[in-house]
Amino acid sequence: MERLRAWVRGLLALNGTARGIAGGFALGVGLSLIPVPFLGMVLALAAAPLLRANVPATYLGTAVINPVTGTLFYFGELWLGCWLWGLPLPRWGELVLLDGAGWWGLFKALLGPFLLGAAVAIPVLAGLSYVVVFALVRAWQRRPMTPAG
Repeated sequence: MERLRAWVRGLLALNGTARGIAGGFALGVGLSLIPVPFLGMVLALAAAPLLRANVPATYLGTAVINPVTGTLFYFGELWLGCWLWGLPLPRWGELVLLDGAGWWGLFKALLGPFLLGAAVAIPVLAGLSYVVVFALVRAWQRRPMTPAG
């Protein structure tokens, strides 16, 4: 838990405006939800300077979707897309047994629902992360500074 607190403190203490930090974080989260591993991270880091987003915050946002959490996020996108499309969901027990070729086959077979789920999840989660990080950074930057001593 202390590691998470340190990570959040590091995000809040980044140099930059609340808008730039929150925008960078949201950009990183949002584009990392593209259901192609690492593509979103590359796109987010390339777009951050163009959008005047804080680059370190963008990187931290991309770190939310990582090899450990990515499977859950991508499954969530697939679940959402299948639900919206009215298709039956693959069972979790079947999914955890898939190897790389199995995931690729599933990805191709369910590309439409996968993309629909991503199209809904990306703006929602990026928007939520922007609002939360903006409020946290704004509060952090406005806190009274205590004298060192």
